[in-house]
Amino acid sequence: MQSLACVLVLSVCSFAAAGSLAASASAQAPVAPATLQLTDLVNRPERWPAKVTLTRDYSFGGGKGAKAGQAVQVLEFNGAQVTVDAGNELVFDLPPAECDLLSAANAAWAPLTPAQRAVDKAGLLQDASLWPERVKCSSGFRFEDGTVIPAGGEFELMTFDQEGVKLYAREAQTTLLAELPQTDLVARARERALLELDKRPSRIAAVLKDLVDASGKPATGATVADAKVYALYFGASWCGPCRKFSPGFVQYVNGVSKDNPHLATVLLSNDKQNADMLEYMQDEKMPWPALPLEKLMNSPLLLSYAGGSIPHLVILDRHGKVLASSIENGGYVGVEKPFGVLKKLVASGAAK
Repeated sequence: MQSLACVLVLSVCSFAAAGSLAASASAQAPVAPATLQLTDLVNRPERWPAKVTLTRDYSFGGGKGAKAGQAVQVLEFNGAQVTVDAGNELVFDLPPAECDLLSAANAAWAPLTPAQRAVDKAGLLQDASLWPERVKCSSGFRFEDGTVIPAGGEFELMTFDQEGVKLYAREAQTTLLAELPQTDLVARARERALLELDKRPSRIAAVLKDLVDASGKPATGATVADAKVYALYFGASWCGPCRKFSPGFVQYVNGVSKDNPHLATVLLSNDKQNADMLEYMQDEKMPWPALPLEKLMNSPLLLSYAGGSIPHLVILDRHGKVLASSIENGGYVGVEKPFGVLKKLVASGAAK
């Protein structure tokens, strides 16, 4: 897959979430400068303006070019050259003196609060509490079959890691990979930075809606919205190992739920029909709710936590960071290890 501005990578929906309940790494960063210099912008995409204005004309082969006064998107600044996207698949380098890079950066920087200035790439990689549910992408995408997703689209945010910003295009039913400067992730993260950590919305709670109990009725009394620890249980009625694991898991959750109101356990079923899922819940007397199959199949974020084997247990914080999983480094390690981590978390008071 190729971006209209640069080469990107098409990926499958199997990403590990990132983030942290602990203090953001950005909070430990050095105090940001009050006024930016060019050196403060080198390889710091969170400080670049979204666009800069050219101060002279540019002419390239094939009749392509850009005019003085034209606003172009910033893709990179390495200290010597600014890489810009002028549209119409025209990407080129220019020295910073040939655009208003520094003044535009300071115009965007000046109104930011200290908390907003502290948002940087390193902090975003570690602190998923700053991640919005959706982001816009300033670049478009072109597929090998000629399909084009135009620039300016808004997509569901899957995760942000060293590879880039991973997005889900629902209409195309595929995942996309973009560079940080091609999205408004930083701008939206800065909005969240103004909120106290425990007031930032949970992306996991946002997708765990319309849950049902073992009778198939809307789940009541579930602690999903205010949970601090999530236990996602991937299992199925036809799975022998699931049948072996679930009784002990049910007993444990029943034993700790009353004193740990911020623990949310949810069944994400591998059954083919909701009726089979509900029968499994009834047989095992599961006290937790489940997400109907059609809802699960329509949630790329939740599916990103699925593994190739069941029973599969994933322990998350409220912003989606994987605290423990049956899948490690692409291999299945079983449910006992994440179950043990869950017990330690509960014993520590993390779900009180």
